[in-house]
Amino acid sequence: MQLITLCKESLWAKVFLHARRTYRNKTLLIMKFTGLLLLVACLQASAGGYSQNITLSVKNAPLEQVFKAIEKQTGLVFFYDNAWLEKANNKISIEVKDVPLAKALEICFKDQPLTYAIVGKTIVLRLKGSTVSISRIEKDSPAVDTSSIRITGKVYNEKGEGLSGASIVVKKTKYTIGAGSGGAFSVIVPADEAVLVVSYLGYATKEISVSGADVDLQIHLERATLALKDVTIVSTGYQTLPKERATGSFEKIDNELFNRTTGPTVIARLEGIASGILFDKRLLPGASPGLNQLTIRGLSTLEARKTPLVVLDNIPYEGDVSNINPNDVESITILKDAAAASIWGIMAGNGVIVITTKKGGYDKPLQVSFNSNVAITNKPNLFYLPQIKSSDFIDVEKWLFSKGNYDYQLNDTYYWPLISPVVEILDQQRSGTITLNTAERKIDALRQYDVRNDYLKYVYRKAINQQYAINLNGGSKMVNYFVSAGYDKGLGSTVRSSNDRITLRTNLSFKPFKNLEVQFGNIYTQTKSKDLGVFSALYYSPSILPYSRLADGQGNPLVVGRDYREEFVGKAGDIDPRLLDWKYRPLAELDASSNIVRTNDWLMNMGANYKFNNVFSVDVKYQYGRTLFDARNWQGMESYYTRNLINLFTQPVGSLIERPIPLGGILDVSNRNVNTHTLRGQINANKSWNSKHHLIAIAGAEVRERHDLSNTHTTYGYDDNILGYKSVDFTTYFPASTLPTGGGTIPNSLYFGDNTNRFTSIYANAAYTYKSRYTISASARKDAANLFGVKTNQRGVPLWSAGAAWNISEEPFYKAKVLPNLKFRATYGYNGNSSNSISALSIIKYANYPAPFTNLPYASIGNPANKELRWEKIGIMNLGLDFGFRNNRISGSVEYFTKNSKDVLYITPLGLSTGFDLTVINSVDMKGKGIDLTLHSTNFEAHQFKWNTDFVFSYNENKITHYIPAEVPSGSLFTSASDALIPIINKPLFAVYSYKWAGLDPLTGDPQGYDSKGLISKDYANLYAPSVDDLKYHGSAIPVYFGSIRNTFSWKNISLSANIIYKLNYYFRRTSTNYNQLFYYGQGHADFAQRWQKTGDEKITNVPSMVYPADYYRDLFYQGSAALVSKADHIRLQDITASYNIDKSNGYFRNIRFYANVSNLGIIWRANKQGIDPDYGAGFPAPRTIAFGLNANF
Repeated sequence: MQLITLCKESLWAKVFLHARRTYRNKTLLIMKFTGLLLLVACLQASAGGYSQNITLSVKNAPLEQVFKAIEKQTGLVFFYDNAWLEKANNKISIEVKDVPLAKALEICFKDQPLTYAIVGKTIVLRLKGSTVSISRIEKDSPAVDTSSIRITGKVYNEKGEGLSGASIVVKKTKYTIGAGSGGAFSVIVPADEAVLVVSYLGYATKEISVSGADVDLQIHLERATLALKDVTIVSTGYQTLPKERATGSFEKIDNELFNRTTGPTVIARLEGIASGILFDKRLLPGASPGLNQLTIRGLSTLEARKTPLVVLDNIPYEGDVSNINPNDVESITILKDAAAASIWGIMAGNGVIVITTKKGGYDKPLQVSFNSNVAITNKPNLFYLPQIKSSDFIDVEKWLFSKGNYDYQLNDTYYWPLISPVVEILDQQRSGTITLNTAERKIDALRQYDVRNDYLKYVYRKAINQQYAINLNGGSKMVNYFVSAGYDKGLGSTVRSSNDRITLRTNLSFKPFKNLEVQFGNIYTQTKSKDLGVFSALYYSPSILPYSRLADGQGNPLVVGRDYREEFVGKAGDIDPRLLDWKYRPLAELDASSNIVRTNDWLMNMGANYKFNNVFSVDVKYQYGRTLFDARNWQGMESYYTRNLINLFTQPVGSLIERPIPLGGILDVSNRNVNTHTLRGQINANKSWNSKHHLIAIAGAEVRERHDLSNTHTTYGYDDNILGYKSVDFTTYFPASTLPTGGGTIPNSLYFGDNTNRFTSIYANAAYTYKSRYTISASARKDAANLFGVKTNQRGVPLWSAGAAWNISEEPFYKAKVLPNLKFRATYGYNGNSSNSISALSIIKYANYPAPFTNLPYASIGNPANKELRWEKIGIMNLGLDFGFRNNRISGSVEYFTKNSKDVLYITPLGLSTGFDLTVINSVDMKGKGIDLTLHSTNFEAHQFKWNTDFVFSYNENKITHYIPAEVPSGSLFTSASDALIPIINKPLFAVYSYKWAGLDPLTGDPQGYDSKGLISKDYANLYAPSVDDLKYHGSAIPVYFGSIRNTFSWKNISLSANIIYKLNYYFRRTSTNYNQLFYYGQGHADFAQRWQKTGDEKITNVPSMVYPADYYRDLFYQGSAALVSKADHIRLQDITASYNIDKSNGYFRNIRFYANVSNLGIIWRANKQGIDPDYGAGFPAPRTIAFGLNANF
């Protein structure tokens, strides 16, 4: 309801503002204003405002302070002249609890010269006894027309949504109105020049100068930049609270920052935008950033769940996070320390990611939003992998042939091992089948080929992902709703690969009667991924012969060697014409297999909140989740895998044959059905009193259950057209007939699984704030499960946290104008962790098949009983300082934290007398520490141009402080890979060790190392397995320092943003030539070209000479030596985003945003000199992706 439009000619506003121009007109103003109030009273416009109940407790407080308290509780605003307060008793005392607004106002104005009337959402004050007549004042009065103008318009947010309730103040006055429905407003201002101050909670205040004539304004407010004074609401998943009252470590990612990039998954969009978050891409090289790669402030466990807990709309989400549609996400809160996350107990040991989805709003008109984008990803750079050149590889084969390396395989007509084309040619030339010139000509032709070219031409393609999303939301006074639908269609980077996702989401909240709100929600996700069959996968690997060809010059599929020698494959049909074709033609089999994975994920939740009074309320929430997983790996009759398996089991019976594996396809089916139930009851308290004290508290209980059913089976002779199949004998041992490698029992994937986990929890949390300066908080939780401990009191673990915050800038003594915002926080407490794969009791596992010799069923003991099995506990201390300089030119926070993990589960050797060599027990303690720094600066702002910078810095390191086994493993375990996780006291979890390197022998080119006495040695058997103390320790295998720098430039409606990611102070192990792999498995490395060949080469290379036969320990020593360890430090340009906004409110749309994003732009600087991307090591770096899209709001 608009205050100005209550009277047809808006007389009260015109007269009121006109009268302020001269002192002599003030009496007239009061008379007319009184007349208007009488008219409004007759129209009963203020009836709705009186129905609200409020609570006040003040003593000798100024009237303005009381007005602010009433405004805060009711949403109404006061309208008055400052001069009137000078005539009033400006110090009053009032103590009322849950009384009608009218009663409270009556007490406030008792014995005061003021009275009031409620007009719409405004409480209009006037002096008692004043009267006015308005009947004879006309709109065209010269006194009005020449001195005032009418300003109308609407207030929008950055999405073009109307901001109902936005405050419009005439500067230097107390004249305030609230925007009505859709953000509309109308106001009369002085004609010469007036300034409107427009504000809304969470948005930057905007000032607009107006003068001259009536005008219609379209005012767009921008979200306020991060500063200590902003009211940033963070969610713990159990409650929401203003960040200014929080003591813990929260990282809020709002909708604008979250949607800065266009990744198809929620997790992928978190890279490089928040402190403490690190993606360890060594774990899944080449994959899109996912939850399994993400850590929050480092690892806290070794054997238990290592991923952060994901909370979706206040309930733990146990499905695949990639099923969540990013277009449904409103914001994300990262919980990092004990005070923030300990409310989640044993699930919070690795941090918590709280996802809040979009909702409807009460008293909100229907709004429709549409988003669409397409992302195009380049083919992977196969030439990044350091593969040996075809010509060099052929030279090696010729050299090995001259050494007789292949003679055994060439003469083996029993197993018929695979022989390369070059060796076949050399053998033909040696036997006189072809001439030397012919052999050389054929070999030289092969030197010209590089199989990577064929893979890029016939197998890999540009990946394309399309996203479409639409949502409708709004609400009335009693109901709000949100409905969304999304469709993602993706073509993978290899032919025949695709990914589709459909999401449907509804959320409905309504208030059936006073103080009760009921909520229902549903999320349905359907995904389908398709690729070539598991046994027909066609990905490039360095193990493929470098000169192989997939197709001829006309693109016709060629035969590629696999498993058996070409001579045997070629004449298999001659040996027995009833055998199937045994040749492998990869490109001819693209449609002969498929691996299709479908998931149907459904979440249904409901909840109710009942508010007993202004202090207490109760929440009840229930969520049911069901995930159906169906994987079908089909290998058709035309696939090599099926033909090979049928041939291997073929049994000759006289002139006939029997096929234990029948003709037809082979189908492996895996099904999984996961059902989850979560029930939570919670009491909430929220009370403020005496304008000094504020208390927020919750207490509740929760029960969870997860039931996981799974099964797999294999079907033979499968015909997809008629859904037919044939039975086979899985128990009989069939003798080898066609090849010695054949025979045995027919492969069978039959498996059944049934797993139920139940957890119970009780919890409480409270925070008390005094004078908006001092806050203390505490939380406690106890989780229990029947996995841990034999005794009842061992099955639960109490976890707690305590914290305090001091808002220093609110202290009367604090006068630092250059740093007006300053707050200190401190917390300490315990989170936890658990593993569902172990138990305090012995677990017996029944085999799915009979014992091989007795053909009888059997079982094995999975783990020994451990009555001392305990929960993991992580003690976390966090010290934080939030700050904001003058005008928020620079704002941010810095935090120092420590993490102490106790009773960490890890695989530990046992005595032989136990009957077990290894088991998982509480055997490790760990310590970690770090710093998180977040800075936001406004570098330049003028003439509609703005330049902002966001700087994120994290320091994180950890080490093992205790490990039970006295015997330290052999040093060779630490040199095999950079991701080895083997505890060594006082060293990081992921540490890089190497053999001490003494260079190459100048006479032979042999690698040299230092033995335990510090002497140069070539005794590789001893150098290979030293003690850990004799190894060289380089440092951490994951970054100790990491973060990002994001610059954002905006001019008018154009925005450009670039994000740079840096990772520092860590190491990685490079790959290099391994002569055993080269000679016997055909896997060569490009370093072969830099090998030592003559005296003096040792000064320019570390690649050992080629010797025959290859020395196994010589190769292992070189592979694990310090010569192959390099600094992994690097800086990369992660992405650039540009957007253009069209802000226009008409009958069709409110605003349209066009955007483009380029990601994975490459490394700007790297410490290593080999041009290697340390994030991916031996894998492919993420290819460049370009995305275009638009977002429209109607």
